[in-house]
Amino acid sequence: MPSASAKVSAPPAGILRRLGALCYDLLLLIAVWMATLFVGVLANQGEAISAWWVPALLYAEAAAYFAYSWLQSGQTLGMRTWHLKVVDAGGGPITWQAATIRLLVAPLSMLAGGLGYAAYYWSPSQQTWHDQLSDTYVVQLPKPS
Repeated sequence: MPSASAKVSAPPAGILRRLGALCYDLLLLIAVWMATLFVGVLANQGEAISAWWVPALLYAEAAAYFAYSWLQSGQTLGMRTWHLKVVDAGGGPITWQAATIRLLVAPLSMLAGGLGYAAYYWSPSQQTWHDQLSDTYVVQLPKPS
């Protein structure tokens, strides 16, 4: 739930803009994952790797990318392109705890048939599930002039 003392002054980012930024980030992650899997196949004498830890490694790479980006600047590469930023209820940087909650709940938001993202439309504060549970906001930044 959003905190009663939320002081976010920037307007909330639209859901389509947020999904556009996510698509940019996924393109970057796919390139990283391809490089990771290429190295893995080379290390496995050219054979495919079907170990249980491969999906865990790929998720860990994605989690590291998002967490690092959010904690350093509040923006991933995709969010920079679309002029978005993730902030806490006071409009400041998010914490490790908030980043962790976002990383755990965001995939569930999508896996639940997109309901976690659709929550944006019925939330008075225009937050998705992972925004609400981490008490964060994705805001639209002004375009540089």
